[in-house]
Amino acid sequence: MKKMLKPLSPFRPGEGAGQVPSPRITALALVGAWLGCAAGEALIGNLDETVSIAAIAEGGGRLTAGSLVLLGAAALLGLALAGLGPIMRGSVTGRIGWGLMVPAVPCYGAFAMFHLILVETGAAGLNQTAMEEFVLERFQGPGLWALPVTYFVFFGMLSQLLVLIALVRRGVTSPLAPALFAAGVVGDNVVTGGGAEIASICVMALGAAVAAYGLWQVGRRTPTSPVTPEPADHGLTPA
Repeated sequence: MKKMLKPLSPFRPGEGAGQVPSPRITALALVGAWLGCAAGEALIGNLDETVSIAAIAEGGGRLTAGSLVLLGAAALLGLALAGLGPIMRGSVTGRIGWGLMVPAVPCYGAFAMFHLILVETGAAGLNQTAMEEFVLERFQGPGLWALPVTYFVFFGMLSQLLVLIALVRRGVTSPLAPALFAAGVVGDNVVTGGGAEIASICVMALGAAVAAYGLWQVGRRTPTSPVTPEPADHGLTPA
């Protein structure tokens, strides 16, 4: 662990110049992705854990809104992934985390789509008994949907923790960022459902916000295009 946290050469304010997106956009995307995750999960609540089609139908509006927010958060995470690439090149830990995050982004999208499909099971005119069996067997049991959801829940969280550690090692943010994120991950895996789970995601979002602040500061220090000085006039220019 001590070796993993050993400082590396700092990320220099011109090293990521010209990168797309910029460090500031990356900062906004990173914190936005986790705020969206917290908001989406708060909207969905326990509707993704029930097998009651009546409850799903009644909460269809919240389930749809939360799913769309999660889908937007997945898109923001993809934007953050692109901006983090140049910074991660200087760290083995960061490159591993960044590589694991690449498939985590579409898996996050699949996680959001999982909830949108759940909305359809509560549509009017469907056989409620059959839909409840479908939800129980497909969404809460083993199946293809378990693969992307499991990857995002486990490897997605691990990838982002490694990326935050790499940001610490490159002098972009403080150790508080991965510490908060790790605490949120532990809490999210210990508790399931309810306000405690949302609180855990908010702690993860806080860790991402600390890292985003560091990225924002890097964006402030990153120089813009160099200014070419004008040649001095020594009186040789003809009138």
